[in-house]
Amino acid sequence: MITPSDILLVAKYTVAIMIVITIVLAPAWLARQTGKNKQDMILVRLASWIFGWTGIGWLWALFWAAKK
Repeated sequence: MITPSDILLVAKYTVAIMIVITIVLAPAWLARQTGKNKQDMILVRLASWIFGWTGIGWLWALFWAAKK
C-alpha cells in the first residue's frame, strides 16, 4: 500500500536528482549563452561530465564556459 509519506519521499528524491542534473549541466548551458564556438562548447561539456564529480573540475569547466 502506498502511503502519503512514500509519495513525498519519491517527490523529494525526484527534485534532488533534478537539482543535481541542473548543477552538472550549468557550465554547458553557460557556454551556449556566452556564444562559445562548437569546439569550446564540446570541451566544456566533456570537462563538466568527466571532471564534474570533483569540485575543482566543475569550477574549471564553469570558469572556462564563462570566459569570453
